Amino acid sequence: MRNEAIVGCAMKWLDTPYHNQAKVKGVGVDCAMLVVGVAEEMFDKKINTPVYSPEWHLHNSEEKMLEVIEAFGCKEVPVEEREIGDILTFKFGRVQSHMGILISENEFIHARLDIGRVVINQLSGDWKARLGKVYKLPEQL
Repeated sequence: MRNEAIVGCAMKWLDTPYHNQAKVKGVGVDCAMLVVGVAEEMFDKKINTPVYSPEWHLHNSEEKMLEVIEAFGCKEVPVEEREIGDILTFKFGRVQSHMGILISENEFIHARLDIGRVVINQLSGDWKARLGKVYKLPEQL
């Protein structure tokens, strides 16, 4: 039931334009703030997030994306134990630098800079090859 609620919250962001570090449904969001926005709706609480550049992952080794979700209690689980509603992280550059939410066995929702909005993609091909870590939202904040 909880996982379906997470997916329902995430789907409300579909087609929201991409905008770095924004978090306004229908107006602008990036991949990390999509996850934060879903968590805020699930818990009805504001989550503070660190500031980050859209290019930080190209020249740094800091796991900033993981810091964002770990800061509010998300816990890593084995990739093979992923379930709908879980947060998927993907490696681009040196670190895990992109994320989305698993909405079915083989689909996830995420904010794509190259497409310019929140979309649904199959977890296959390059996406599956880049899949690095899986996290669960905490039970409470």
